[in-house]
Amino acid sequence: MITDLSMKNFKAFEDEALELGSLTILTGLNSSGKSSAIQALRLINEGKTLAGLGSLREYVRNDSSESSIACTQKTKNSRKELRLSFNRHSAIICSNDKHLADIVSYISADRLGPRNTLPLSISNDVQTVGNDGENIIDFLHIVETGDSVLLVPAALALSGTGVRNNIQEWLRVISPGVKFDYERYVHADMGRTEFNGHRSVHVGYGLSCTLPIIASILVHASQLSAGDIKTALLLLENPEVHLHPSGQTKMGEMLAYAASCGLQIIVETHSDHLLNGVRIAIKEGKLRHTDAKCYFFKADAASAPTKVERLTIDQYGMLDHWPDGFFDEMEKSLMQLI
Repeated sequence: MITDLSMKNFKAFEDEALELGSLTILTGLNSSGKSSAIQALRLINEGKTLAGLGSLREYVRNDSSESSIACTQKTKNSRKELRLSFNRHSAIICSNDKHLADIVSYISADRLGPRNTLPLSISNDVQTVGNDGENIIDFLHIVETGDSVLLVPAALALSGTGVRNNIQEWLRVISPGVKFDYERYVHADMGRTEFNGHRSVHVGYGLSCTLPIIASILVHASQLSAGDIKTALLLLENPEVHLHPSGQTKMGEMLAYAASCGLQIIVETHSDHLLNGVRIAIKEGKLRHTDAKCYFFKADAASAPTKVERLTIDQYGMLDHWPDGFFDEMEKSLMQLI
């Protein structure tokens, strides 16, 4: 498990340290640094710049010549710091040679929505759904046809213990009555998903964008339970995207259940409904409140360093305080309407 993350002169951060839990929630206004915190973890894991995000010099704060990011990896028998330092010349000064977990799955906010076809890798080494959910067909097929039978942990199981059945049932929680299926056309190197017998482009964005999140949670939690992997870290950007508020709340509950099964999840969100789902799960005793961390990111000006405020959730799902700008827009709007 990754217990903390520190960032010095990294993008919008001057000097920030975050304590991470089994479930860590990152909230805040747009361009306040939430995605940057996730990028920091991805950089440490990869040990090099990330595809599509430019050279390492672009991660260094404008008023500095060098950046450093680090986290602590804690296992049953050891504790190790993983660090990456670099300067404006894109030179890596110090780096580690170890990944953050056995499985590190990053799913982006702009993941693939409805598509008539999806690519197949025609490979048996697909371990995650991919940054954009592009590997979802291969991911599901390899899991279903693998040598070991994966059983979904009780905390996440809605229908028996099979992964396929529970993907179906969690999709129904999001959209009651939906039926999911997929097909592979190996000779054409492509596959397709369908909902209620229709191609996904006729069903809207919510289910297609949610499928890789649900599949990742159920598969990786099952792999942990079976002992196939020892650690798994999910980095999720806006898992609630395109969902109805009730579906967003259920997504929050699912994330809490997954964290109770051993998955470590760091989620960026703009949804108070998702946060409330996590709080409900904590109140109902599905996740220990000490295992959940919540942070509010804010910057007073474009050039000002981002400041991160910790919010504590108690055993009843209550927050210790509610800073200005933290999911309070409904109250502010209602005050204007009264």
